Amino acid sequence: MRLGLLLKAGVFGIACGVALAADMAPQPKIEPGYQPIDAGTEKGLWMELDEYERRIRRSALLVKDEAINEYVQDVACRVTGEYCQDLRIYVIRNPGFNASMTANGIMQVWTGLLVRVESEDQLAAVLGHELAHYTQLHSLDRLRRIKSGMASSSIIDLLIGLPIAQMATVASIMSFSREQEQEADLLGVKFMRDAGYDPRAATEVWQMIVAEESSAVAKSREPGVFSKTHPSSVDRIDVLESFIEQNYPGLSSSAQARDRHVAMLNEYYLLLMEDQIDTNRFGRTENILQTHRRIGVDPGLIEFFHGEMYRQRNAEGDIELARQAYELSILTGKPVADAYKNLGYINLKQGDRASASINFRQYLELKPDASDRAMIEFYIEE
Repeated sequence: MRLGLLLKAGVFGIACGVALAADMAPQPKIEPGYQPIDAGTEKGLWMELDEYERRIRRSALLVKDEAINEYVQDVACRVTGEYCQDLRIYVIRNPGFNASMTANGIMQVWTGLLVRVESEDQLAAVLGHELAHYTQLHSLDRLRRIKSGMASSSIIDLLIGLPIAQMATVASIMSFSREQEQEADLLGVKFMRDAGYDPRAATEVWQMIVAEESSAVAKSREPGVFSKTHPSSVDRIDVLESFIEQNYPGLSSSAQARDRHVAMLNEYYLLLMEDQIDTNRFGRTENILQTHRRIGVDPGLIEFFHGEMYRQRNAEGDIELARQAYELSILTGKPVADAYKNLGYINLKQGDRASASINFRQYLELKPDASDRAMIEFYIEE
């Protein structure tokens, strides 16, 4: 079962109220190096979370690629400053938009977040928000509330042992209050601004979520965990915009912040987008691909995943759309080996064995150690 239930509760909630001056924004309640202050409930919760962390480390969903982890770690440590010493950061393969931080410093970042944000500034906005929940002891308060309502067993059994169908219910139970969300919004902006990031990226993240959740195509399918538990984002955007304009006018995102993020996407696109394709949420996938086109991701990679999207959807006319996308991928960017293979299968299915053979040979040239090499060679020989 996916190790994401705890993180689902960490997704942003609804902010309300009026904008505050920077010197009136919440201040961290704990210093770097915080440890449990009581030997009872809090220490017991930390021990349970330690077991949860051990399970994360053993999970097949943990992204172990060193460069991706370094990228996320660098942004996280820059925005969290001295609190970085308290964090253990894990990148998890999950196509949902999310990040979270537990009471004992476990920070999880889903790959679905990495493919949706457009720059380091936006990633920093999300991570700064989660740090704010941590420094305000919101995560601890939430766990205490859950624990107090449990007759027996451990929190970890609750978080990991329930069926996927009940995930949204758990997320709702574990959600933060409106006051806590407003604190995290405003303090998170302060954290990212102090780290040199553009605070307006916080509103950009919310605008992005609103656009995805309000997409007519996306709404035809099951809504994301965010929209299930936090149905109104417009209020939060208004509050953040007012707060930022009042306290941090004239700032803008740097081109370097976007370029670094796009470079990371280009390098690891196949890994990061694979799970999104498998969701079969084609409206959301199309939104993401259009965003990536706009920010400058390699068009060959984008067209390859357009081909994958059409191939999996398999509606009337989609096979031809997939063919066109794979061909465009090959022509417009760095060749993706699987574009040749999937094009070969399309040609084979349509009876064009000569073209299929050419495609399969091109696939093996680019991927000589392919795990399916024996099968592809069989088709070539046929």
